[in-house]
Amino acid sequence: MNTEKRLTASELVDEIRSSLTVTNGWIPALSGPDGPVGVLEDAPLSEIARRLDEFADTPTLLPAVTEQLRRAGESAAAAISADSTTAYGHLGAAYAYVIQAHRAAGDVTTS
Repeated sequence: MNTEKRLTASELVDEIRSSLTVTNGWIPALSGPDGPVGVLEDAPLSEIARRLDEFADTPTLLPAVTEQLRRAGESAAAAISADSTTAYGHLGAAYAYVIQAHRAAGDVTTS
């Protein structure tokens, strides 16, 4: 029996946002001081999608990371105007892409 709890749409947004926050997000930390600025802890989904796209264009990030961030930004943007069921799918995809980007970044830093 699977007893794991499925994240809600709000929790997915929170998880994605936490990777982008100004104070402790891993994406702004990875891009360095010359990269885009992270988001505030209450940033709306539209801002999150926009920032993911900005970070995907950061030349100092590895191509494997930027590819996943670009996909995450596209999925997050698609969730903005979608109905709740479709939006949930887009948010889940965006979250998965952010996790894949984190793994891609970690693969390099631990090698």
